[in-house]
Amino acid sequence: KKVAQGEVIQLPQFGQGIPFNARVKRVSLLNLVRKGVVPNKLLSAAEELFYGKQSSKENVDLTQMTDVMYIMAENALVEPSIEDLKSVELELTDEQIVALFNYTQEGVSELDSFREESENTECNINK
Repeated sequence: KKVAQGEVIQLPQFGQGIPFNARVKRVSLLNLVRKGVVPNKLLSAAEELFYGKQSSKENVDLTQMTDVMYIMAENALVEPSIEDLKSVELELTDEQIVALFNYTQEGVSELDSFREESENTECNINK
């Protein structure tokens, strides 16, 4: 039950000084494919993301890749949900989508390297 409730993590900020803590859960790309959450037209992109290789079936474009990553991010967010964000006219940033996708695949340890890069970037901006 605890796993289903997820955990609270810090995601990249919406803007300077606006932190984003969210309750998230790990989701399985394969289970989303199996349940039909990932549509057939995105299966090649899902294969490429999961296995890290070019699909032999068709060329995968950036739109397909980002669609799969967004589906993963949408299913990973527990609180606030994508609908909650939309209701206050917020959209996930590119960094947040990538961080959520990485979390679904690697867990919270994957976010550590992202935070270090983000902190270094902030330091450079302020100089």
